[in-house]
Amino acid sequence: MALTNEKVIENVIGRLTEMRLKMDAEERFVLDEMIISGPEVVAHAVTADKVVPRVILDDDKYRIVIP
Repeated sequence: MALTNEKVIENVIGRLTEMRLKMDAEERFVLDEMIISGPEVVAHAVTADKVVPRVILDDDKYRIVIP
């Protein structure tokens, strides 16, 4: 059975979080910049009037925000 897009995204976020926990502070900083900031790699969802981030850092773990 194929995974839904939401489940695939959750799996990827979980694996990124696991990887992040094994990194030192400098590596975490770079990964966080790649995942949650910077215009070229920001994960986002578009609503009618604004762009809303979809991946945030919450309690040292990546979280998906679904608008």
